[in-house]
Amino acid sequence: MPKDRIGYSTFTACRKLAKPVWLNPAFSSTVKFASQVIICFLLLGLPSCSVQHGKDRSTDRVGPRASRTKLNVSTSSTTATQVVFLYAIEKGIFDKYGLEVTITPIDGGSRSLAALISRGVQLCETSGPAVVQAAVAGADVALIGGLVNTSVYSLLVADSIRSASDLKGKAIAISSPGSASEMAVHQALKILGLQPDRDVTVLAIGGQGERVAALQAGYVAGTVLDPPETFLVLKQGYHLLLDMSEMNLPDLHTGIATSRAFIEKNRSTVVNFMKAISEATYLIKRDKETTLALLGKLLSLDLHNYSAPLAETYEVLLKGKLVDIPYPSVDVIKATHAEITETNPNAVRFNPERVVDLSIVQELEDGGFYRDLWSKGP
Repeated sequence: MPKDRIGYSTFTACRKLAKPVWLNPAFSSTVKFASQVIICFLLLGLPSCSVQHGKDRSTDRVGPRASRTKLNVSTSSTTATQVVFLYAIEKGIFDKYGLEVTITPIDGGSRSLAALISRGVQLCETSGPAVVQAAVAGADVALIGGLVNTSVYSLLVADSIRSASDLKGKAIAISSPGSASEMAVHQALKILGLQPDRDVTVLAIGGQGERVAALQAGYVAGTVLDPPETFLVLKQGYHLLLDMSEMNLPDLHTGIATSRAFIEKNRSTVVNFMKAISEATYLIKRDKETTLALLGKLLSLDLHNYSAPLAETYEVLLKGKLVDIPYPSVDVIKATHAEITETNPNAVRFNPERVVDLSIVQELEDGGFYRDLWSKGP
């Protein structure tokens, strides 16, 4: 498996500097957290973490480039579902809706939200657990879209692990506390009849590439992965202990978050962003060739050498899991909140429905946008 990922060293630096405050009892203040993040971006420079995608057009369908609304959007990890953003850029869909979008990759959902809270970005792609944790701490965050609302993870383990009992006394890797991968590990262990931190040690290692490296080094006995890493690691001799992607487990794996303050002042921009994301999703399910090329570029996988896992990722994850109308599922957020209350007592009295803003997607559906989009056919 290729070990390189776009901007890996910069992501690592951002991760070390921007520790998520709402997971650290010593720093419960959102203001203190935002200041830490601002320091991180001042030291590293937000542009150095950003990747400006797209073609350099002096004019487009909505007029001169200067007339478009500029948006900084962060993504939380290098995973296959991020191809939606790359596709929207590559095909000029953001341009179509009057947007000039810069993608800023930041490793980890809580760290991606940190950039949102500190106003380094205006929108972010992140997971449900990260948003709920931030909202519990008092941050102004709102989920406006849910691109994938069920678990896509599988629990991959070393060859010596043949049953749940074999995991006792061992360690499993996650990306970071409060992340989607942590929730997935907790779900998996619960299904297997094991208790996190009592039966199995849960270690925060980093992104999928780092977790796989820890598994290969024998530092951990297992980790949760999503496609195509799932398929690639299986071919390396590791095996599947639990396939949660087939169990329809609630998990907002890929969501779109912003602040309510930004929605209030820039509603039309947010609406246009969701239009572009929705149209990209529609086209991805009908344009396998372009999508596979972008997937290979995004994940640093050669199309010729990795054609099978990329094709399987396209069918299983993108065509199979991306929703047609991207409402953030309230039921999924409630389930996420229930999981979080087990480890975060501050979440018990929090109403999870406060995290979700259905109005953007609802406005598009009521206005016939999705009806017109999906009535186009194949």
